Amino acid sequence: PMHYIDKQTGEVIACQVFVACLPFSDYAFAMAVPSQRIGDFLYALSCCLNELGGVPKALVPDNLKSAVIRADRYEPQINQSLDDFANHYNMSVVPARAGKPKDKSKVENQVKLLYTRVYAKLRNRQFFDITSLNDAIKEKINEHNQTRMQRKDYCRQERFLAVEKPLLLPLPEQHFELKYYCEPKVAHSGHVCIMKHFYSVPYALTGIKVKVIYTRNMVNIYAH
Repeated sequence: PMHYIDKQTGEVIACQVFVACLPFSDYAFAMAVPSQRIGDFLYALSCCLNELGGVPKALVPDNLKSAVIRADRYEPQINQSLDDFANHYNMSVVPARAGKPKDKSKVENQVKLLYTRVYAKLRNRQFFDITSLNDAIKEKINEHNQTRMQRKDYCRQERFLAVEKPLLLPLPEQHFELKYYCEPKVAHSGHVCIMKHFYSVPYALTGIKVKVIYTRNMVNIYAH
């Protein structure tokens, strides 16, 4: 993890670091997030796609719980929220197989490089919020992407802009909204309670479980 200091309490707060890269150009992206929870994971992933300015056809995540509920060589079970995210961006999710580091060898190599080109260069600097920490990470990542590669006459950024970026799919017009799921029982009042708010449903559904899918802006309730 990387860290920043809470100005009010002096507490040193650890952050997880999200790292991604494109497979052909090796163009890298990294940012600090509060945790590996699904909301933070998908936020970092959306920031990554916005930074790239397009969408790849496939995403190869590691087997963290925010991405893969159950790892399997042939039919891994994808987290429902990540599945919604992939459908929104029109891309496939192909998780790396457990115990097969070659499936994600590019990003494994990026992590090693970022220890020297990001972590080490920022280790003696103090940050007082996650935004300033991410600004510093972005600066070092840009330097990393603009550094000539060994035995190559180009850098990652040049390779990405010239060859790989034109192949990316366009970003959707609307931002992704994280969906939440629950299955409450309809109360005798003909309402279901979601996050301390009550929503009415047909009275005939009293006593049965309904499926609720909600975002920050919309609540959908399904029966049978």
